[in-house]
Amino acid sequence: MKSANRAILFFDGDCGFCNRTIRFLIRQDKNKQLYFAPLQGITAKAIVPLEHRQLLSTVVYHRAVTDKKYSLYTRSEAVLLALVDIGGLWRILARGMRLFPLRFRDWCYDRIANNRKHISGGATCKLPTKEEHARILP
Repeated sequence: MKSANRAILFFDGDCGFCNRTIRFLIRQDKNKQLYFAPLQGITAKAIVPLEHRQLLSTVVYHRAVTDKKYSLYTRSEAVLLALVDIGGLWRILARGMRLFPLRFRDWCYDRIANNRKHISGGATCKLPTKEEHARILP
């Protein structure tokens, strides 16, 4: 399957908080619906517009709208739609959170994104396991 036909969550590959979040999502995604790629990578260059790739504090979600059409979502909408797509209790939680106005959700997202390096305590990124590596695109 070509990467353009996958649900891909793009993130800051140099951020410890982002990498830990991606590892968490991989563990929670039992049906392996999501793939992940750094905003600094070649997959992002092929799919994500430059203005989104330059904002490393913003996650971008490449998600199917129909069988042949994909859309890009950013910030809180990207995170919540990714949680909807992994299913289970996360789907219910994310749908509930989407009832809040987008402006409020993005304000909350920005508070976390702007403090992500402080939240992670300067943690470095450990190497992905073999299974995690299979879900992370270049």
